[in-house]
Amino acid sequence: MRKLFARIHLWLSLPLGIILSVICLSGATLVFEKEITRSLDSHLYYVKPEGDTLSSSVLANRLREQVSDSLEIASVRLPERSGETAMVSVKGKGKSKLSVNPYTGEVLGWTKSYPFFQTMRKLHRWLLDAPARKGESSVGKFVVGVSTFGMVFILLTGLFIWIPRTRKALKNRLQVSCTKGWRRFYYDVHVALGFYALIFLLLMALTGLTWSFGWYRTWAYGLFEGIFPAGQSPKGLFYALHTGTWGGTITQVLYFLAALIGGILPLTGYYLWWKKQRRKSNR
Repeated sequence: MRKLFARIHLWLSLPLGIILSVICLSGATLVFEKEITRSLDSHLYYVKPEGDTLSSSVLANRLREQVSDSLEIASVRLPERSGETAMVSVKGKGKSKLSVNPYTGEVLGWTKSYPFFQTMRKLHRWLLDAPARKGESSVGKFVVGVSTFGMVFILLTGLFIWIPRTRKALKNRLQVSCTKGWRRFYYDVHVALGFYALIFLLLMALTGLTWSFGWYRTWAYGLFEGIFPAGQSPKGLFYALHTGTWGGTITQVLYFLAALIGGILPLTGYYLWWKKQRRKSNR
Protein backbone atom coordinates (compact mmCIF):
# COMPACT_ATOMS: atom_id res chain seq x y z
CA MET A 1 0.00 0.00 0.00
CA ARG A 2 2.85 2.38 0.80
CA LYS A 3 4.31 1.85 -2.69
CA LEU A 4 0.93 2.61 -4.28
CA PHE A 5 0.58 5.87 -2.34
CA ALA A 6 4.18 6.77 -3.19
CA ARG A 7 3.43 6.34 -6.89
CA ILE A 8 0.24 8.42 -6.68
CA HIS A 9 2.18 11.08 -4.78
CA LEU A 10 4.88 11.14 -7.48
CA TRP A 11 2.58 10.97 -10.52
CA LEU A 12 0.50 13.90 -9.27
CA SER A 13 3.47 15.95 -8.05
CA LEU A 14 5.54 15.83 -11.24
CA PRO A 15 2.98 17.59 -13.50
CA LEU A 16 1.38 19.79 -10.84
CA GLY A 17 4.39 20.75 -8.71
CA ILE A 18 5.39 23.98 -10.46
CA ILE A 19 1.79 25.19 -10.60
CA LEU A 20 1.32 24.49 -6.88
CA SER A 21 4.54 26.37 -6.09
CA VAL A 22 3.20 29.41 -7.94
CA ILE A 23 -0.19 29.17 -6.19
CA CYS A 24 1.34 28.81 -2.71
CA LEU A 25 4.05 31.46 -3.06
CA SER A 26 1.65 34.02 -4.55
CA GLY A 27 -0.80 33.19 -1.77
CA ALA A 28 1.89 33.85 0.83
CA THR A 29 2.32 37.39 -0.50
CA LEU A 30 -1.39 38.06 0.06
CA VAL A 31 -1.58 37.00 3.72
CA PHE A 32 -0.68 40.44 5.04
CA GLU A 33 -2.03 42.51 2.14
CA LYS A 34 -4.60 44.24 4.36
CA GLU A 35 -2.06 45.14 7.04
CA ILE A 36 0.52 46.38 4.53
CA THR A 37 -2.03 48.45 2.61
CA ARG A 38 -3.34 50.03 5.79
CA SER A 39 0.19 50.87 6.85
CA LEU A 40 1.00 52.52 3.51
CA ASP A 41 -2.32 54.45 3.39
CA SER A 42 -2.90 54.96 7.11
CA HIS A 43 -4.71 58.28 6.54
CA LEU A 44 -7.51 56.35 4.81
CA TYR A 45 -8.00 53.87 7.64
CA TYR A 46 -7.29 55.71 10.89
CA VAL A 47 -8.45 59.05 12.31
CA LYS A 48 -8.36 60.80 15.65
CA PRO A 49 -11.51 59.97 17.67
CA GLU A 50 -13.76 63.02 18.11
CA GLY A 51 -16.76 61.99 20.17
CA ASP A 52 -19.49 59.63 18.95
CA THR A 53 -19.65 58.15 15.44
CA LEU A 54 -22.36 59.40 13.12
CA SER A 55 -25.15 57.10 11.98
CA SER A 56 -25.06 55.43 8.56
CA SER A 57 -27.81 57.69 7.19
CA VAL A 58 -26.09 60.89 8.37
CA LEU A 59 -22.78 59.73 6.86
CA ALA A 60 -24.52 58.97 3.56
CA ASN A 61 -26.11 62.42 3.44
CA ARG A 62 -22.86 64.23 4.20
CA LEU A 63 -21.10 62.11 1.62
CA ARG A 64 -23.58 63.15 -1.09
CA GLU A 65 -23.10 66.79 -0.15
CA GLN A 66 -19.36 66.51 -0.79
CA VAL A 67 -19.32 64.22 -3.82
CA SER A 68 -22.61 64.08 -5.71
CA ASP A 69 -26.33 64.01 -4.97
CA SER A 70 -26.73 61.19 -7.49
CA LEU A 71 -24.13 58.97 -5.82
CA GLU A 72 -25.48 55.40 -5.58
CA ILE A 73 -24.39 54.10 -2.19
CA ALA A 74 -24.43 50.31 -1.89
CA SER A 75 -23.53 50.06 1.80
CA VAL A 76 -21.98 51.94 4.71
CA ARG A 77 -19.73 50.04 7.12
CA LEU A 78 -19.21 51.81 10.41
CA PRO A 79 -15.90 51.27 12.25
CA GLU A 80 -15.64 48.35 14.65
CA ARG A 81 -13.07 50.10 16.85
CA SER A 82 -12.49 53.68 17.95
CA GLY A 83 -10.14 55.56 15.64
CA GLU A 84 -10.97 53.60 12.50
CA THR A 85 -12.65 55.14 9.46
CA ALA A 86 -16.02 54.27 7.96
CA MET A 87 -16.05 52.58 4.54
CA VAL A 88 -18.70 53.34 1.92
CA SER A 89 -19.26 51.01 -1.01
CA VAL A 90 -20.42 52.76 -4.18
CA LYS A 91 -22.16 51.00 -7.05
CA GLY A 92 -20.00 50.66 -10.15
CA LYS A 93 -16.71 51.09 -8.28
CA GLY A 94 -15.89 47.43 -7.75
CA LYS A 95 -13.86 46.81 -4.60
CA SER A 96 -12.76 50.43 -4.19
CA LYS A 97 -14.44 52.18 -1.28
CA LEU A 98 -14.72 55.73 -0.06
CA SER A 99 -13.02 56.30 3.26
CA VAL A 100 -15.03 58.64 5.50
CA ASN A 101 -14.28 60.16 8.89
CA PRO A 102 -17.02 58.59 11.07
CA TYR A 103 -17.03 61.53 13.50
CA THR A 104 -17.31 64.43 11.01
CA GLY A 105 -18.47 62.84 7.76
CA GLU A 106 -15.43 64.21 5.88
CA VAL A 107 -14.48 62.24 2.76
CA LEU A 108 -10.85 61.13 3.06
CA GLY A 109 -10.45 59.50 -0.36
CA TRP A 110 -10.73 56.25 -2.29
CA THR A 111 -9.13 53.09 -0.98
CA LYS A 112 -7.04 51.11 -3.45
CA SER A 113 -5.25 47.84 -3.97
CA TYR A 114 -1.64 48.16 -5.05
CA PRO A 115 -0.68 46.72 -8.48
CA PHE A 116 1.69 44.19 -6.89
CA PHE A 117 -1.11 42.64 -4.84
CA GLN A 118 -3.51 42.78 -7.79
CA THR A 119 -1.02 40.80 -9.89
CA MET A 120 -0.38 38.30 -7.08
CA ARG A 121 -4.12 37.77 -6.64
CA LYS A 122 -4.61 37.14 -10.36
CA LEU A 123 -1.66 34.74 -10.30
CA HIS A 124 -2.96 32.96 -7.21
CA ARG A 125 -6.54 32.54 -8.38
CA TRP A 126 -6.30 32.33 -12.17
CA LEU A 127 -2.60 32.08 -13.19
CA LEU A 128 -3.10 35.58 -14.66
CA ASP A 129 -5.94 34.29 -16.88
CA ALA A 130 -8.83 36.06 -15.13
CA PRO A 131 -12.43 35.27 -16.24
CA ALA A 132 -14.08 37.88 -18.44
CA ARG A 133 -16.80 38.38 -15.83
CA LYS A 134 -17.22 37.44 -12.19
CA GLY A 135 -18.44 33.87 -11.78
CA GLU A 136 -17.43 32.78 -15.28
CA SER A 137 -14.73 30.23 -16.05
CA SER A 138 -11.34 30.55 -17.68
CA VAL A 139 -8.51 28.17 -18.50
CA GLY A 140 -6.41 29.59 -15.66
CA LYS A 141 -9.24 29.23 -13.15
CA PHE A 142 -9.80 25.63 -14.20
CA VAL A 143 -6.10 24.74 -13.99
CA VAL A 144 -5.86 26.27 -10.51
CA GLY A 145 -8.93 24.29 -9.40
CA VAL A 146 -7.68 20.97 -10.79
CA SER A 147 -4.21 21.57 -9.34
CA THR A 148 -5.70 22.35 -5.93
CA PHE A 149 -7.70 19.13 -6.05
CA GLY A 150 -4.47 17.32 -6.89
CA MET A 151 -2.80 19.06 -3.96
CA VAL A 152 -5.29 17.49 -1.53
CA PHE A 153 -4.35 13.98 -2.72
CA ILE A 154 -0.64 14.84 -2.77
CA LEU A 155 -0.82 15.96 0.87
CA LEU A 156 -2.84 12.94 2.03
CA THR A 157 -0.63 10.41 0.23
CA GLY A 158 2.42 12.25 1.52
CA LEU A 159 1.10 11.89 5.09
CA PHE A 160 0.63 8.14 4.60
CA ILE A 161 4.19 7.79 3.25
CA TRP A 162 5.49 9.92 6.15
CA ILE A 163 4.12 7.65 8.90
CA PRO A 164 7.23 6.18 10.61
CA ARG A 165 7.60 2.56 11.64
CA THR A 166 9.98 3.08 14.55
CA ARG A 167 10.58 5.68 17.27
CA LYS A 168 13.97 6.53 15.75
CA ALA A 169 12.38 7.09 12.36
CA LEU A 170 9.78 9.38 13.98
CA LYS A 171 12.54 11.50 15.52
CA ASN A 172 14.32 11.79 12.17
CA ARG A 173 11.13 12.80 10.37
CA LEU A 174 10.42 15.62 12.79
CA GLN A 175 13.72 17.46 12.43
CA VAL A 176 15.90 18.99 9.71
CA SER A 177 19.56 18.01 9.66
CA CYS A 178 22.05 20.63 8.45
CA THR A 179 25.21 18.53 8.87
CA LYS A 180 24.66 15.49 6.64
CA GLY A 181 24.89 16.97 3.15
CA TRP A 182 22.55 18.77 0.79
CA ARG A 183 20.51 15.75 -0.22
CA ARG A 184 19.70 14.92 3.39
CA PHE A 185 18.93 18.57 4.08
CA TYR A 186 16.44 18.80 1.18
CA TYR A 187 14.94 15.44 2.16
CA ASP A 188 14.39 16.62 5.74
CA VAL A 189 12.91 19.93 4.53
CA HIS A 190 10.50 18.01 2.32
CA VAL A 191 9.52 15.47 4.98
CA ALA A 192 9.62 17.41 8.26
CA LEU A 193 8.42 20.84 7.14
CA GLY A 194 5.80 19.21 4.94
CA PHE A 195 4.38 17.46 8.00
CA TYR A 196 4.33 20.64 10.09
CA ALA A 197 2.54 22.60 7.34
CA LEU A 198 0.14 19.79 6.40
CA ILE A 199 -2.98 20.82 8.33
CA PHE A 200 -2.74 24.44 7.20
CA LEU A 201 -2.14 23.50 3.56
CA LEU A 202 -5.12 21.14 3.65
CA LEU A 203 -7.32 23.92 5.07
CA MET A 204 -6.17 26.31 2.36
CA ALA A 205 -6.79 23.76 -0.40
CA LEU A 206 -10.19 22.52 0.79
CA THR A 207 -11.53 26.03 1.34
CA GLY A 208 -9.88 27.48 -1.78
CA LEU A 209 -11.76 25.03 -4.00
CA THR A 210 -15.00 26.92 -3.24
CA TRP A 211 -13.72 29.74 -5.47
CA SER A 212 -12.86 27.37 -8.33
CA PHE A 213 -15.91 25.14 -8.71
CA GLY A 214 -19.57 26.04 -8.15
CA TRP A 215 -20.59 22.42 -7.51
CA TYR A 216 -17.91 22.07 -4.82
CA ARG A 217 -18.99 25.37 -3.22
CA THR A 218 -22.60 24.16 -3.06
CA TRP A 219 -21.51 20.87 -1.50
CA ALA A 220 -19.12 22.48 1.00
CA TYR A 221 -21.59 25.14 2.09
CA GLY A 222 -24.24 22.46 2.42
CA LEU A 223 -22.15 20.75 5.10
CA PHE A 224 -22.81 23.77 7.33
CA GLU A 225 -26.59 23.83 6.91
CA GLY A 226 -28.19 24.21 10.30
CA ILE A 227 -25.16 25.97 11.80
CA PHE A 228 -25.81 29.31 10.11
CA PRO A 229 -29.16 31.14 10.17
CA ALA A 230 -31.42 30.66 7.15
CA GLY A 231 -30.21 32.71 4.19
CA GLN A 232 -26.77 33.34 5.66
CA SER A 233 -23.79 31.97 3.73
CA PRO A 234 -20.71 30.42 5.38
CA LYS A 235 -18.55 32.30 2.84
CA GLY A 236 -17.03 34.46 5.58
CA LEU A 237 -15.99 31.37 7.55
CA PHE A 238 -14.39 29.77 4.49
CA TYR A 239 -12.57 33.01 3.70
CA ALA A 240 -11.20 33.19 7.26
CA LEU A 241 -10.11 29.54 7.16
CA HIS A 242 -8.49 30.06 3.76
CA THR A 243 -6.54 33.21 4.65
CA GLY A 244 -5.76 32.55 8.30
CA THR A 245 -7.60 35.57 9.69
CA TRP A 246 -9.70 33.39 12.00
CA GLY A 247 -7.06 33.53 14.75
CA GLY A 248 -5.61 36.98 14.25
CA THR A 249 -1.93 37.73 13.73
CA ILE A 250 -0.72 34.38 15.12
CA THR A 251 -2.63 32.28 12.60
CA GLN A 252 -1.74 34.69 9.80
CA VAL A 253 1.96 34.16 10.55
CA LEU A 254 1.43 30.39 10.62
CA TYR A 255 -0.44 30.52 7.29
CA PHE A 256 2.30 32.67 5.78
CA LEU A 257 4.98 30.15 6.81
CA ALA A 258 2.83 27.22 5.67
CA ALA A 259 2.27 28.83 2.26
CA LEU A 260 6.02 29.40 1.89
CA ILE A 261 6.65 25.76 2.77
CA GLY A 262 3.93 24.73 0.32
CA GLY A 263 5.80 26.60 -2.40
CA ILE A 264 9.11 24.98 -1.46
CA LEU A 265 7.86 21.38 -1.15
CA PRO A 266 7.46 20.75 -4.92
CA LEU A 267 10.93 22.19 -5.57
CA THR A 268 12.59 19.93 -2.99
CA GLY A 269 10.52 17.04 -4.36
CA TYR A 270 11.81 17.69 -7.89
CA TYR A 271 15.37 17.80 -6.55
CA LEU A 272 15.02 14.46 -4.72
CA TRP A 273 13.40 12.85 -7.78
CA TRP A 274 16.22 14.15 -10.03
CA LYS A 275 18.90 12.80 -7.67
CA LYS A 276 17.18 9.41 -7.62
CA GLN A 277 17.02 9.30 -11.42
CA ARG A 278 20.72 10.18 -11.64
CA ARG A 279 21.62 7.34 -9.29
CA LYS A 280 19.61 4.92 -11.40
CA SER A 281 21.29 6.04 -14.63
CA ASN A 282 24.77 5.68 -13.09
CA ARG A 283 24.27 2.07 -12.09
